[in-house]
Amino acid sequence: MNTDYKIAAITILLNEDCILTRYYPLIPYKKILIENLSKIGCNTKSDCMKLSDDSLLEAGLADVEMVRLFRMFLSLYDIKPAKLKEITTVCKENKEIQSFKELYQLPGVKSTRARLYYKAGFHSLTDIANSSPQEIITKTESVIREENLSLKVPLMKEIKTHIAVARAFTNIFTEE
Repeated sequence: MNTDYKIAAITILLNEDCILTRYYPLIPYKKILIENLSKIGCNTKSDCMKLSDDSLLEAGLADVEMVRLFRMFLSLYDIKPAKLKEITTVCKENKEIQSFKELYQLPGVKSTRARLYYKAGFHSLTDIANSSPQEIITKTESVIREENLSLKVPLMKEIKTHIAVARAFTNIFTEE
């Protein structure tokens, strides 16, 4: 699992079907950014965070506002350490703890969603990355029905976001 994802992952992360609307203005820049950032040796998220505003402008962003938005986008999937502290109180088995540590890397995932994914057979980011949205819907729906849980199946945009982030963090850059 690599939260310092490769810049090439922007191709799957920066899409309308899995990104917050405030980041939509960056979508037209993604191809040129990936090309230009790679040319200057910026290969990871942390490499880009070190670049000056002028360097990001030269990489193809239109103005300082786009640079600011791009920096916010780069840190969008950073996990807050406090979020991980919850895991030991909701998990008892070591295998489950390790699984939840990975699943908590996904945006918005806490104990309830992690447990649903875990019960549905998605124990790692690789499991999520290698799944289709329909497979995740089908399996989580089945768990909810079989265990009579008062939960809702994850929304399509949530699932697509989780798949994109899981692919970025595991370097599986295939698109749906």
